[in-house]
Amino acid sequence: MKNKKEAFLDDVGRFRDVMMKRYLFSEGTYHHMLDNLSALAQPVTFRKGEFLQRQAVPAHSAYWIMSGVARTGFITESGADVTLRFAAEGEMAGAHEDVLAAKSGLPAKSFVVAEQPIDAYEFHCPALGRLLAEGRLSFEVSVRFLEYNLKKQARRTCMVGFASARERLAAFREEYPGLENRVTQKCIASYLGVTPQYLSQLSRRREPGNSLQC
Repeated sequence: MKNKKEAFLDDVGRFRDVMMKRYLFSEGTYHHMLDNLSALAQPVTFRKGEFLQRQAVPAHSAYWIMSGVARTGFITESGADVTLRFAAEGEMAGAHEDVLAAKSGLPAKSFVVAEQPIDAYEFHCPALGRLLAEGRLSFEVSVRFLEYNLKKQARRTCMVGFASARERLAAFREEYPGLENRVTQKCIASYLGVTPQYLSQLSRRREPGNSLQC
């Protein structure tokens, strides 16, 4: 029977190439990261509709998804559900800005919810911070994750500025290939800022739109 570390390394091993490409890790940095993260990784599961993180509660964890889809969003004062981003296999789910706010005891502005059943590894962010402070986790790892998150947020901001809903849909499809068939139209509509009915009309047309150029 595999021990906890072996099980973790086997699970995340299938994402090696995509992780190295996504975050521009060197081979040495990547394996150093996994060796340190294996001591903190806690396997967790969530049913569809369960919250990985709740809005208005300090965010102390990040999640590396092995299977399933998570959605990050927030509820406005008027009760509208706004979707900010999605995370699927091999991606980290959570709101980086909320994790940073939690260091000062501030509540999360966003929630993270399972849109499909999720298998993941949970990482307690204060423990990750201690690894960084002690020099046991390369500072490059933190920088690479931060750079990727900033680029992803910039693309999201750019997409919101598109005047055409068709352009925003094209940008969504480019940012999240294959995700359109895994989450509800209601979720995608809230990400695009349109009604589900209008999204249904756009999806049926499937006319080419502008690609995301940010």
